[in-house]
Amino acid sequence: MEKSHVISDSLFNEAQAEFAIGRNWIAYNTKTNFLENADMWFFRDKDEAIEFANDNISDQDAYAVIHASSIISLMRQLPYGEDIHFNLTQKELEELFQSIDWKDAFYDPLHDTIEASTEQEKDDLAKMETLLVEWENLYNQDPDAALQLATTYWEGHPMETYKEDFLTIKYDLMNERNFDYLKSNIRNHGFGETLGPELETALKTGQGEFTLAFKTEVNKREMEATLYFKKSNESDLYFFNKYDTRLKNEKDETIAQTFYINNGWGVTLKEAYNLLNGRAVHKELTSKDQEKYQAWLQLDFSAKDKNGNFERKQFHQNYGYDLKEALSYYPIKEMQQKEDMEKLIRSLEKGNVQMVTMQISGKDERVFIEANPQYKTINLYNSKFQRLDQEQRQELMNKPELKEGKEQGKGKEKSQELGKEDQPEKKQGKGRKVNGGSAGEDNGLVTKKRSSNKKGLGI
Repeated sequence: MEKSHVISDSLFNEAQAEFAIGRNWIAYNTKTNFLENADMWFFRDKDEAIEFANDNISDQDAYAVIHASSIISLMRQLPYGEDIHFNLTQKELEELFQSIDWKDAFYDPLHDTIEASTEQEKDDLAKMETLLVEWENLYNQDPDAALQLATTYWEGHPMETYKEDFLTIKYDLMNERNFDYLKSNIRNHGFGETLGPELETALKTGQGEFTLAFKTEVNKREMEATLYFKKSNESDLYFFNKYDTRLKNEKDETIAQTFYINNGWGVTLKEAYNLLNGRAVHKELTSKDQEKYQAWLQLDFSAKDKNGNFERKQFHQNYGYDLKEALSYYPIKEMQQKEDMEKLIRSLEKGNVQMVTMQISGKDERVFIEANPQYKTINLYNSKFQRLDQEQRQELMNKPELKEGKEQGKGKEKSQELGKEDQPEKKQGKGRKVNGGSAGEDNGLVTKKRSSNKKGLGI
């Protein structure tokens, strides 16, 4: 069997020496497949390693930071698997175990810096390195089989210490990576960094599942959430599975909904806020066949499922809603520059109400807009957050030929729907209207007002 290294012999020796004095944080150059001394730097402190990596970026250098306690754990983390995996069968690995007298044999780079001078010593060292790499590979694939080998050949002998050290490092490293993954996962879902200490404490308990409580304000409205974590049935890894959220609306009513996390990703907290306020959110979803597709999501406040959650309306990418096209029918200044247009579209896709500038009667006026995938258009509000009706929207359109076409004549089958949504709401004072109507309603942010004399848009 021909053995190859992804690191030079001199770097191999340097790494062993560095581990022996506690320099276990490593910055290595990802730009090269064969690492030499100048491509790997060792540190006692994680922050020092990260600082070095950040300060040494060039066309030839891009450093990644890892933690390793031994040559074996170092080489397992380098992304050149074919160079360090010898692909022994389980039978070949057991034969290698049988070829060594374990009564005295011991090798653990975590504790010893072994110098091989004779050819026999070098061969023995290479054999031991190969055995340990393959045993750890087997452990990653079949822990029971690997532990059975260790029990048979190492129990009561010096290498039993290596097994215990390996399992401890494996457990600690797994927990550290699991914590980092979950911390990043909940941060990406909009829950910030404040839950980190509670998360770390909960992981150390080892219980099968746990929850974390979170409270914040979104647009000056109180929002609470309970995050659910559960240990995998196949491993000791924990996953963020779902969160319950409660939002107090402007009528002091509490709206609750559960949002599920699929393959590490789902609706963010801000997107949940927008959904609970009746707006639509654009997401990449995964089908039962694990195929990805795009769709707009919106809650149906007129129907609940068996778990008490609002049913979800979904407008698939084949539904035909083109947000960019819907925006193009209005003189929106932010649509004139590509960068501004892309920012606007991204914000609307998250379900946000977005302020834009339109030129009205020769003047720049503020208008608020939101996506409306169900009717393949956008909703518009004036500066007082009053919903513009169909006639007012037509006056704003920047393509005159469309005034009798697109908005009014998308189809006679839609005229009744559009007419219905533009009827004045029952007056309930001058406060904003709370979102949340029946399925198919085009809910606005405020009570609509229509002037009897129709003297302009009230912008």
